[in-house]
Amino acid sequence: MARALIQALFGNAEFGSSLSNQERLLMSSLHPQMLEFGRNTVVFREGEPADHFLLVEKGICFTHRHLEDGSRQIIDFYFPREVVALGELSKAYHIAGLMTLSETVLAAYDKDEITQEFSSSPELSHLFINMISEAQANLTERLVGLTRYCARQRMAHFLLEVDFRQRRADGTETRDFFGKLKQAGLFERPGGSRSQIRMPQVMIADSLGLSIVHVNRILRQLREEGCIATSGQGIDLLDMQALKEIAGWTVEKCSLPTGASIPVLSTAALNSG
Repeated sequence: MARALIQALFGNAEFGSSLSNQERLLMSSLHPQMLEFGRNTVVFREGEPADHFLLVEKGICFTHRHLEDGSRQIIDFYFPREVVALGELSKAYHIAGLMTLSETVLAAYDKDEITQEFSSSPELSHLFINMISEAQANLTERLVGLTRYCARQRMAHFLLEVDFRQRRADGTETRDFFGKLKQAGLFERPGGSRSQIRMPQVMIADSLGLSIVHVNRILRQLREEGCIATSGQGIDLLDMQALKEIAGWTVEKCSLPTGASIPVLSTAALNSG
């Protein structure tokens, strides 16, 4: 469990090599409950006590809020090796609900224990400050995206982000992003194999603040342009470069919940060396 927690906090187990022996022992002393949930299961609801620090071991889950008009806003998705709702660490009650998209296993650490133990280590305390700061920056980026970017940009950004996070969860991506980008091109898989997003369109709509009709229309446009292909199995990402150009990515950060932000590079940045 210590290794899994180090991977989640540092992005890769190798990044935990800077920890002292005392900090390693501290990490090893933390023993979570392993919670298993079926597909489309409520893990917790808005307003329920927030007693645990949750780490995704397997599957995909998402936080959401129900709005007054009966609609739903999905706040974020969480993939393996990601911390759930980091912004709630200081909250006594959940400010959003959590549901599973697939069969999911969560490692539930006692929140009081983990905050107390981590506060005894300057290195781990510094890490938590960085993670929370990054989470705030990611939230700001999402807010700007929802209010200022057109639906087409939001869709392209969403597809690229989910693809990256899926591959990182599979272990096919590390935090040594820039070297790989210069060698192979952003987000391209070896051998030219396709990337696939398996997510219902209604969930994409609830994430981007769009109607299902609008989502379907944008996906159809992207399909006609050769950027994607759609089938019963999901959305295949065919032309990453075109999607990057549509998203208008620059050398900034895109949204991730655990502080392990994705470099967002324009074509000019990739060619700059």
